[in-house]
Amino acid sequence: HPSIRGVLEGGTCISYGARALVEGGFQSIPKLTFPGGVLVGDSAGFLNTPKIKGTHTAMKSGIVAAEAIFENLVTSASPQSEVVGYQSGMEKSWVWTELHRERNIRPSFRWGLLPFLAYSGLEAYILRGKAPWTLHHHCADHEATKPASECQPIKYPKPDGVLTFDLLTNLARSGTNHNHDQPAHLKLLDDSLPSQVNMPIYDGPEQRFCP
Repeated sequence: HPSIRGVLEGGTCISYGARALVEGGFQSIPKLTFPGGVLVGDSAGFLNTPKIKGTHTAMKSGIVAAEAIFENLVTSASPQSEVVGYQSGMEKSWVWTELHRERNIRPSFRWGLLPFLAYSGLEAYILRGKAPWTLHHHCADHEATKPASECQPIKYPKPDGVLTFDLLTNLARSGTNHNHDQPAHLKLLDDSLPSQVNMPIYDGPEQRFCP
């Protein structure tokens, strides 16, 4: 951006980092347990959106999960495949209280910058999370993806190799390390979706996912 270009000019890029925030907030927290597993930390959306902090909530969710799993495996007379105690444990924790207090901040983004700022100030300094109402997101996350025909392609300037860099260069500088032969952890119930739906309607959004 022109406003920060002058700050970076003359410097050398030695590392790179980027982060996609799971910012849906309290209303977007899913069911936390399923047979054989639990959702903790960022995978469950425990980010405190207005503070942009989630390490503390992630650590707490890990602690609660460990306690629930231990109780299920060691102290329970008949261990279950789904550790339902984790869900109830989280709902009783300070994480639930903290995220509930901030629940109306993220949904108010859709009103625009000035109305959002005004309402966020009201929530933060006067209501302090005790409003007798709860705002909701205007649609489910997957419903927000528009067909490619309704979108204007973004034409980004070609990286100059000085202040802007190509994706693979930035990826190498990030220090990201994955085993390329590791098994896929996401599996499609219908293998035809990429060719029948994703590509013809949405222009293959998976090709733009984080590498």
